[in-house]
Amino acid sequence: MRQDTSDPDKAARLIADNVYYAFRGQGTTLIDPSEEQTLMTRLVEAIHPEEAASVDAIISAVNAVLLAWEESSDEAPGPRVRSLNLTDGSVFMEPC
Repeated sequence: MRQDTSDPDKAARLIADNVYYAFRGQGTTLIDPSEEQTLMTRLVEAIHPEEAASVDAIISAVNAVLLAWEESSDEAPGPRVRSLNLTDGSVFMEPC
């Protein structure tokens, strides 16, 4: 039997995907493929508790994940989420 993913799960994954690909695309460091899933999981986990909160709370949560990842991997600061559209999950990044 196939289980459908809940709307909050879909929304969290869509936002996490968009943050990750924008971060990777605009950042100056390469993300090792073995670390990609770890970063994606952390982004989704950070978004879930914030879904009912404001857009600003979600932005703060994902930016905290990006900062923690950079600090743990000794990477130069990359871009941060500046704005988020909850309707389509799109993000706008700005340099750190």
